[in-house]
Amino acid sequence: MKKFRVGFIIDNLEPDKYIIDLINFINQNESFESPILITGYSQKNSEPLIKKFINNFRLNKVLKSIYLKIIFVIEKRIVSKKYQNKETSAEKITIDKFKIKKVVGKEYESDSFLEFTNDDLSLIANENLDCIIHCSSLNIKGEILDLTEFGIINAFHEDSFGFSEVLNGNPSSTFVIKKLGKELGNDDILFSGSLMTSNIWLANNSQLIEKSNVFLMQILDDLANNRRVHKSEGIKNTLSKSCNINSASTLLRYILKIIAPKILNSFISKLLSPNVIRYSVAFAHHDEHKKSLSSYKEISNPKGRFLADPFVFEENDTNYIFVEDMFFKDNKGRISVIKIDGENYEFLGVVLEEDFHLSFPFIFRDGNDIYMIPESHENSDIRLYKCIEFPHEWRFEQTLMSGVSAADTMMIHKEDKWFMLTNICSLGLNDHQSELHIYYSDNLKSSSWSPIKSGNPVIFNSNKGRNGGLFYHKDKIYRINQVHGQAHYGKSFDINEIITLSKNEYKEVECLKIHPDFKDEIISTHSFNANSKIAVVDFARHQRLRKALKM
Repeated sequence: MKKFRVGFIIDNLEPDKYIIDLINFINQNESFESPILITGYSQKNSEPLIKKFINNFRLNKVLKSIYLKIIFVIEKRIVSKKYQNKETSAEKITIDKFKIKKVVGKEYESDSFLEFTNDDLSLIANENLDCIIHCSSLNIKGEILDLTEFGIINAFHEDSFGFSEVLNGNPSSTFVIKKLGKELGNDDILFSGSLMTSNIWLANNSQLIEKSNVFLMQILDDLANNRRVHKSEGIKNTLSKSCNINSASTLLRYILKIIAPKILNSFISKLLSPNVIRYSVAFAHHDEHKKSLSSYKEISNPKGRFLADPFVFEENDTNYIFVEDMFFKDNKGRISVIKIDGENYEFLGVVLEEDFHLSFPFIFRDGNDIYMIPESHENSDIRLYKCIEFPHEWRFEQTLMSGVSAADTMMIHKEDKWFMLTNICSLGLNDHQSELHIYYSDNLKSSSWSPIKSGNPVIFNSNKGRNGGLFYHKDKIYRINQVHGQAHYGKSFDINEIITLSKNEYKEVECLKIHPDFKDEIISTHSFNANSKIAVVDFARHQRLRKALKM
């Protein structure tokens, strides 16, 4: 098969890291020819004097420079901790090793468009490119849109990418990969995703760019190997209006609203002890399900720990609640179990512990056997455990999937197939809030799981993707999804009926929304499960660490 040829339209010969990552990806893939770089230069029309005065007003420039410096100095320290291992691993790019087509464009009217002459177009056409990746800050229109078989794919990330979502407190931030249309705004969406908004701009910017790059690489790989590109319906009406970071007043508002409170909270935490989020678990009997969640009986947390991610399981006419048991002293979760006896409960203690963090103890039957799949993303795998002596003794059975950062895995047995619903992070950034992936196999104990035909992720939305539980009622299957706020993991949850689950596709419909308002002082609720007799829920409150360690 003929190798795929890609061109990049860039602003200069010192491209951003995400462009370098894309070029490295192409160079290391045998399906591609070495890319062509197209550099564009614009000549701006003369601006009205009043506009020039506003744009070049020195006070605004000085203040903008100072405010940006403050933001970068503070936030880079935080971002570097999370993204410290995300530097390009391949050899450093030397631009001189690539063919470079220097195309002189011009900016016209009041819009920022790059226009190409006939000579320019001939230079590009002679390269026989299959598609062009648009990484320029200028918009494009005209004949260049029809110059390649697969058109121009937009991958540009403006300087303010992810800024407005943080400033405005949006719970989600969205990226979109699109094929440019002949008319402005009439583009084809190839892929879109919604991530939980980070609490600072540079972290939000980094996660959006890194995530979009991963899926742009997948699109390019599909183009190169299958000569096709799938269109997506995308996520509608979620893109935020960009904020003008060239405005000193906007940057000052960001510092006062976002940066200053973080500095103050950090000072208070050092003075008084850090403020931590402490989860609790509560239960109710079947005949109480229709009552408010406020009537559920709360289970007391063990000293210096908290309980979360409850799953209820019946064995020998007795109900047990399996939970994440989080120890503050080592910040590591174990799996513990609680025995329910009427309105009373008995904490039986830890039943499963590993060298790494465990949570979300999804427990289920297969014939006469009882299995558990706890969340073990710190070990980069999905693990199956078999019960040897209920409820205390569990044995590691096998790895279902390895080399994967996956969280909150659940299993459904349907029509002689096993379906695995799991939250996979496409990057090693511990972000499991957005992507729901579904795989299937004929055998539970398979080490080879196939993605469903519609493609993964089946959901890419921080308000819908992450699992929060699973239960059956009247021959129907219900999936719980977590809803996240800005930098607020597990703020609330939705209950969805699964209406289609096959090796070809997945569909669900939302039935109910649950908000954290059913008990005093709670700020979050993110898990719910039930069987025919017991329902369980978790919720969280703020508490000083010093106090949590004592009670």
